[in-house]
Amino acid sequence: MTNEPSLFQGVSFQLAKIGIILAFLLGLLMSSVQLYLDLDNQREELNLLFSRVMEVATPPAMRAVHTLDDDLSAEVVNGLLAYDFVIGVRVTDELGNTLAEGQTAQKPSQTRWLTSLISDETRELYSDLIIPGYGQTASGGLAFTVDMDQALQAFYERSSLNLITGLVRNAMLVVLLFFAFYFVVAKPLARLSREIKSINPEEPGVRRLTPLPGRHDELAQLLDSSNQLLNAVDLSLAKRRAVELALRKSEGHLRQIIDSLPVMIGARDIEGRYLFANKALASMVGRDVDTMRGQDVRDLFRHAVDDVELILQNDQRVIRQGIDVEINEEAFLTREGRKLYLQSHVMPLHYYDQTVALIVSVDITERKNAQAKMEHMAHHDALTNLPNRVQLVERLDLEIRRAARHGYCGAVLFIDLDQFKNINDSLGHPVGDKVLKEVAQRLVSSVREEDLVARLSGDEFVVVLTVLDKDLSTAALRAGEISEKIRRIISRPFHTDSLDLRISCSVGVVIYPDKNSSVHELLRFADTAMYQVKEKGRDAIEFFNEDMADKVSRQLVMEGDLHRALEGKQFALHYQPKVDMGTGTIVGAEALLRWHHPTKGLISPADFIPVLETSGLILDVGQWVLETACDTLVHWQAQGWWKPGMRLSINISPRQFRRAAFADDVLRTLKRYPIPENSLEMEVTEGIVIQQVDEAIVTMRRLAEQGISFSLDDFGTGYSSISYLKQLPVTVLKIDQSFVRDIVDDHNDRVLVETIITMGRLLDLDVVAEGVELEAQFDILQRYGCHYYQGFYFSPGVTLSAFDTMLAEHTVSA
Repeated sequence: MTNEPSLFQGVSFQLAKIGIILAFLLGLLMSSVQLYLDLDNQREELNLLFSRVMEVATPPAMRAVHTLDDDLSAEVVNGLLAYDFVIGVRVTDELGNTLAEGQTAQKPSQTRWLTSLISDETRELYSDLIIPGYGQTASGGLAFTVDMDQALQAFYERSSLNLITGLVRNAMLVVLLFFAFYFVVAKPLARLSREIKSINPEEPGVRRLTPLPGRHDELAQLLDSSNQLLNAVDLSLAKRRAVELALRKSEGHLRQIIDSLPVMIGARDIEGRYLFANKALASMVGRDVDTMRGQDVRDLFRHAVDDVELILQNDQRVIRQGIDVEINEEAFLTREGRKLYLQSHVMPLHYYDQTVALIVSVDITERKNAQAKMEHMAHHDALTNLPNRVQLVERLDLEIRRAARHGYCGAVLFIDLDQFKNINDSLGHPVGDKVLKEVAQRLVSSVREEDLVARLSGDEFVVVLTVLDKDLSTAALRAGEISEKIRRIISRPFHTDSLDLRISCSVGVVIYPDKNSSVHELLRFADTAMYQVKEKGRDAIEFFNEDMADKVSRQLVMEGDLHRALEGKQFALHYQPKVDMGTGTIVGAEALLRWHHPTKGLISPADFIPVLETSGLILDVGQWVLETACDTLVHWQAQGWWKPGMRLSINISPRQFRRAAFADDVLRTLKRYPIPENSLEMEVTEGIVIQQVDEAIVTMRRLAEQGISFSLDDFGTGYSSISYLKQLPVTVLKIDQSFVRDIVDDHNDRVLVETIITMGRLLDLDVVAEGVELEAQFDILQRYGCHYYQGFYFSPGVTLSAFDTMLAEHTVSA
């Protein structure tokens, strides 16, 4: 009985089967594409047919509607129902009354389910009946319903014929492929298989495969190649012994290569004895290669590793279970006392007649040291080598939990060096770095070892005092004493480059644990207390208290409300008239920002303007003020109320003015709003321009070239230096209301106001007095020669509509 495959296991049947599947799939794909294209074409033809039917039926329908001829309407209906695909017709007049209609029942069809998948079962067509000469008004309508299944019958018949034809063609193709594969491929392969089975593996060159006469295809090439292979195998057997001899020589070369590798390689049996080791491993344990053979690992590593038994256990696992063991890190002590870190890979190896453990070890000491250095750098400040913010947060979090668990108190000290920027600016950053290093050393020396000193950034340091006392008051007292000690130590002179530098610090203190405060809350509380010191004059200590917490909380709440206020359009501008003291006429106005909170009502600018400044929202709000003011100027000009020489003033915040893009933003806004020429005035305070006079002059002159004037607000409360005043492109001085308020009773205020007015006139500047509320104030200012004034004496700031009324009345009276 032979093991030859049956017909259905042969290559011809398998190929025929694959051919059937491929032919079916290809035929199905091509038929699907053809059906889709035919369906698309059929839809176009049907649309054209429906249009033609409508065109033919429209003229008689129009006559029937025009003459109200019911008989003609019925003829139109019957004519359309003559089409197989039309199942309903209706003719209506212009009022929608039916002149004639007709319906036929849908014919039974086996393809209606298919029609519902590819189209609507019915389709409604309608046409307005417009009678020539009567305009475009429809006099009636013609509508008919199409049975899409009947309309697509021709498509179904044609598609069925195409599918049957395709199936017959594919079946014939499969039969032809089957016979072709059998005679061309399968039958010769069967003969080749029988001949291969008859070849003796021990003597492959004795017999050869019978070639196929007259054929030069791949199968003939396979026979030739097989005969060549048999010759090659016969030849390779003859070379076998020569190869084995060469392998022995190469083994010696391989040993040389292994000895030259920089990694440590060795093999141990299940008893822990070394079978071989390369030079790197032998040198590490202080032996040579020859003496390593047979050495017990217990004797070699008795003092070099912590656990020799663990090494033996790993070897036994590898040998008995046939698994690899990876040892990422193990410490090793050499005979010279040098500590190494090794990364080892232990794997099973068939060594002659036994399985042993092959150990490949790499010295990772340098990488380990580098990782330790990187770990240190990740948690320490590069300049002072103090713990950084990352380590501070981790240590402080641990300390808070420990203090809560054991019931004692500690303290967090937030330390900021006063005026440190002056050292960097005047003496350079190298000197500043030396000072920071010295401060770090002084802080470390002033606290205990268990305390933590960290550098946050710049000139900010944090000291965590641990285990002060179980009593909160006593702990606070000790924290205050240590803080004062730190403040005194830092205040000692710094000797650098023949200079004695003196520097002070502001210290904010918070006691923990307190009300389950988190690490970041404690740091924020200490930071808040430190800034309280800054506001009070620096070089002092301040403890965080509930008032500070309430202030911070209120500021955060207000900051969130301000974000929503800008988005919800809760801001508004009020306008306070600026009045000529001589004529009493309105010469301009100042735009005042107001906030109408939806629940808290009107909020004072003194409360929310500082929050806008600190949060950065002043930039967005300031841009809104500028755009609103420009839009208002355009409105006033369109009404004819804004006359040449009148100016609208807006206040510019320091943060807004110091932005590098401030001038560009203003100029872009002016391009969008065609405001009257020379009608916009910007009020800046002395503090804004005095810090960076050169940059301020460049910005102000650039804007002045575009018709924007500048007034110096709150004049007299700041530097009030004529040396810089004459450099600035300022056209107006505004006397602060704090001088005007007591001008009637305070002689010093009168002298200051008179001096400012006289100086303004001598410098050819307009002078505006703010906060004029009494007639007596007005009389004094008028007597001193003040040009303009603002205040309740004339009007407070009013809404836009109220100021519109003022301008309208002012224009009429003028």
